[in-house]
Formats: sequence, C-alpha cells, structure tokens
Amino acid sequence: MAEQYDDEEVYEEEAEDGGGNQPLHELLSHAPWWMISVFIHAIALIVIMLLSDEPPPPPQVTEFTATLENEAEIPPEEKEEAWEEEKELDPEKEPTEHPVQKDNAVESDHNETDNDDEHRENKGEDMDAMSDTPFKGKSTNTAIGLGGGASGAFGGRFGGKENLVASGGGRGTQSAVDMGLRWLAAHQDKSRGMWDSDDFQAQCKKNTCSGRGAEWCDPGQTGLALLAFLGAGHTHQQGKYQETVKLALQYLKDIQDQEGCFGPRNNNYMYNHAIACLSMAEAYGMTKSPLLKEAAQKGIDFIVSAQNPGFGWRYKTKPGDNDTSVSGWVIMALKSAKVAELSVPSDGFVGAKNWLDSVTDDQYYRTGYIQRGDTGARLRDQIGKFSPAESCSAISIMSRVFMGSERGEPLLKGQGDLLSQSLPTWDTNGGPGGTSKIDFYYWYYGTLAMFQLGGDYWKTWNESMKTAIVSHQRKDGDERGSWDPIDAWGSEGGRVYATSVNVLSLEIYYRYERVFK
Repeated sequence: MAEQYDDEEVYEEEAEDGGGNQPLHELLSHAPWWMISVFIHAIALIVIMLLSDEPPPPPQVTEFTATLENEAEIPPEEKEEAWEEEKELDPEKEPTEHPVQKDNAVESDHNETDNDDEHRENKGEDMDAMSDTPFKGKSTNTAIGLGGGASGAFGGRFGGKENLVASGGGRGTQSAVDMGLRWLAAHQDKSRGMWDSDDFQAQCKKNTCSGRGAEWCDPGQTGLALLAFLGAGHTHQQGKYQETVKLALQYLKDIQDQEGCFGPRNNNYMYNHAIACLSMAEAYGMTKSPLLKEAAQKGIDFIVSAQNPGFGWRYKTKPGDNDTSVSGWVIMALKSAKVAELSVPSDGFVGAKNWLDSVTDDQYYRTGYIQRGDTGARLRDQIGKFSPAESCSAISIMSRVFMGSERGEPLLKGQGDLLSQSLPTWDTNGGPGGTSKIDFYYWYYGTLAMFQLGGDYWKTWNESMKTAIVSHQRKDGDERGSWDPIDAWGSEGGRVYATSVNVLSLEIYYRYERVFK
C-alpha cells in the first residue's frame, strides 16, 4: 500500500511541474511502474507494426462472472451428492415454493380454437418442441415396445404455453393445473415426503378438508401426486416445486425393498408399485439423475418378475390371473422406462398385448376387465351406484398406440367410437337407474387415449372433459384447487387421488407427445 501511495504522490508532483524540462531517464526514474510498462509495450507494438505487413490481431477478451459467495452455483454432481447425503430433512422447514393463491376466478377456455401446424410454422415457432411430435419422428427412434427408446417423448413438458394451446387447452385448463398443484404441494407430509391418503388433513391450514382415502394406498397416492408435478415439467432439478418433488422421490426410494418393490406387499400392492414405478421412471427419464436410475431400474425389474408368463399382471406377483386395470398402469411404467432408456425386455410388451387381445371382443371392440364381455370393475360398496364405464377399452387404446398399432386399425377406430358414446359428464344421477356417471379414473385413461387418436375423437372428448373437470374444481377454503372425491373410486382414493388424477388429465396437452402426426 505504501509504494502505491508514493507513486501517486510522484505522479501528482509531475503533473504540477509539467515535466517538460526533465531528461527522459529522469522522467522514467520517477515514473510509476505501470506507466513504464505501458510505455515499453507501446514502443514494442509500434516496432512490430512497422516490421509486419499484416495488422496486429485484435486483443483477446476474457469474460469473468462474479458470483456472490452465498449464492454460488453448485455443480450438478455436487447437487446430486448433497441430496444423497440429506437423508433427514428438517420437518420444521417451511416450503418456499408455493406462490400466493389469488382469488380471481378461472377463465373459461371452452371456446378457444386449435392452432394448426401451418399457422405455428408461419410464426416461426419451434415445431420440435410441440407435444404432437410423433414417436417415429426425428426426436424419437421408434414406437414403444418395438425397438429402441423414444428419448424425446418427455420434451413437450418443457415446450411452454404453445403446447397447451396447440392441442386444445388454454388459460382455464392451465389455471386449474396450477391451482391443483398448489393444493397438492400444501398437503404433502413434509416430514416424510409422502401424500398421506387417510391423514393428509393434518396439513390443512384454514379448515379440515373432507375426503380421506384408504391407508394402504400411500405409495400409490404419492406416485400419482408426483406424476402431476412431473407432468407439468417440475423435477428435483428445476421448477418452483423442486423441494416437493425431491421429498416425494426420497420417500419412494426409502420404501423400496431389495427386490425393487415400492411399499409393503399387502392388499393390492401391485397398484402401489406400478404407479410409484411409473413416477420414478418418468423422473429419471426427465432428468437422467444418477440418484434415480437404480431405483427406477429395480422397479422395472420387479414388474418383469411379477408378470404372469405370456400375459399381464394382477394384484400380486405371478398370481396366475390377470386384470386390465393393473396391467394398464404397468404398461405405462414400462413405456416410460423404455423412453428413459432403461432396460425393458420385449417380453413385457408381448405379454401385455396377448392379454389385451384375449379380453377384447372382436365384434364390438370392447375390452374387458378380467374376461371378454364384462363391463369393467367397481368397488364392492359402489356397485349399483355408478354407471359402467369404458375404462378398459381406453386402456386398450392407449396401450396399443404406445406399443406400435397403426392409427387406421379397425380395432382402434371401434374403441374410439365406444369412448365417443360415453363422454365425460358431471352427472350424479344421469346413468341407468339413476346411477352416477362421474368416474375420474375413466376420464383419465380416456383422455390419454383420445388425445393419441386425435382428430374429431379428441376435439369432442376434449370439450366434454374440460367442461366436466375445470368447472367443478373447488375454489373455496382449504379445498381450493382440489376436487371432491365423489366419483366411482373416491371412497378408496380420497381427495389426493381425485386431485392428482384430474390434474393429470388437464396436463394432457403437454404431458406426452402424440404418436400419430
């Protein structure tokens, strides 16, 4: 510091005297060191210019990025390691990701029109980011089950609002999704990372929500809620719900046993496992996080080991009997694992197709639940209260499309016609004998199926689905953002199930890419 201060004093003295009568060597002897350096470099540069025919190269600019110490960016590898070491999170820590809820009403989007591809291309928008990129297009390799994975199939989740509007959604559907995610985030058990099916009310702040579900459903409920966040592009690495997603993934990892099964093996545990495995596979596919790969692969391996040889799945491992409902969730998990480039043997898809073929009527195209010709499943205490639904036919469409069926196949058309005759309707007593037509589970699979079929099938279904779901979301109290569990499966799944599955239906515009262009 002293030398710098002396140099500044000498410079000031020279400036007052002018330095015009002093010899060069005296000027240099009293000049600051930096001035001498500049003088020498200037002379050298002039000499080089005189000796060279080419102009000197432009000076190189080095960019420096200043980062505050307490906000330093953590490399991805360190982030992953930090999460792995963070086994016990502070239960008292308040979440910082939930935006303040606004009281403005949801805007209707039922009259909005679709934008076609030509219109979007004319606007110069990125067509590869759209959710209707086919699996056989340049962003993917091939259809699920027939070869390599389709690595671009999750890309639409990050494509922004254009994916929503282009496929028939709008501000009303997105607002409903945002409200649903806020409700789910607020009712997660932060100390364990789960959504407690029968005790989520412990998280209520304003009043106590109704709609408890069954205790055994916790792993599946957590997987279902997690899928809702993943469907909107939120992962443990990005989005405003990173902490919510991270806690849920850690919970699922913690309850996975050595053989790969998520959760205890009681009741109908393959439902829990299949849905949890689907969410883990999607989380890995979206992030390629090494923290998730082993859990996802082990989950898929357990699914493979639980399959009835040559056919489908049921409530437990290799029980000998099959059902289309459990098999549907499993097929979704295998599909997402294939997209994520995990190891998925082709036998799983072959057996799934064999099962669907065995329970599908060749004349009327209806797919049965446990046998050809049945009208689906209902909870024992709900029989006679809810109308039959085409849930299994919807599962068949979705599964066959993902496994490589062509759009023009008569079976897909016939099953699309069945669903078109049974559109989503919020009617509590409009079915045969005054039965209710409300079935969120059917609406979810029907939405997946009809979105893939596209065309008039999708337009008709989409308008009915939006009307039924969006307009009946709760806007009051602690229930704000959720749906009352008054459908055919609400007594078992409760409010967490109802909200998760309806949010998933409303995310269809960007959750999966379309197989058919």
